[in-house]
Amino acid sequence: MLASILTACGSPATAPEVASASEPVSPSPTVRVPRHVDQSDRPWVTFDPCLDIPDEALVEAGYDPQSKDEDVVAADYHTFLICGFDTPERQYGLSLLSGNITFAEQQEKSKDYATPIMLNGRRALLEVPSSLNCAVSIETSYGILGVSRVFFRTRSDQNTEEERCIGIEETASIIARYLPEGT
Repeated sequence: MLASILTACGSPATAPEVASASEPVSPSPTVRVPRHVDQSDRPWVTFDPCLDIPDEALVEAGYDPQSKDEDVVAADYHTFLICGFDTPERQYGLSLLSGNITFAEQQEKSKDYATPIMLNGRRALLEVPSSLNCAVSIETSYGILGVSRVFFRTRSDQNTEEERCIGIEETASIIARYLPEGT
């Protein structure tokens, strides 16, 4: 599944220090070196949707964990860790993007089609940019977590915009439960 690629430039932030190989590190999503680190001064993308969301959350949201499709959008100035999931009985798939662009950058990019909302106590944006996408971008300490429905052209021509977005906030809420405190 190909996800929409977001691009943005912004003010840099300080990346966390990496433990040396001789220091013991307990296995935890908050200390794991991300599967990609860009060359910018932006924070590391510390939440990986392909590694940090349990299968039971995907099943609860109605997606098949076995359909996982991993990707990385890597540039020198930002990173997106992407994980996609499908389900044969729906006319859309799920794309999760964990990236280190700032929430302010995402607000500016989507200002013409986004509505500010609160989700699980976090600032978020409900975004409806086209007939083939419906998303929620959630603010994190490192940037954003995007939860997006990507519609299949051959199966989505009979739904109105309102029908296409029904339940996207609930899906985003299920996924956002797994963001660590302070992230």
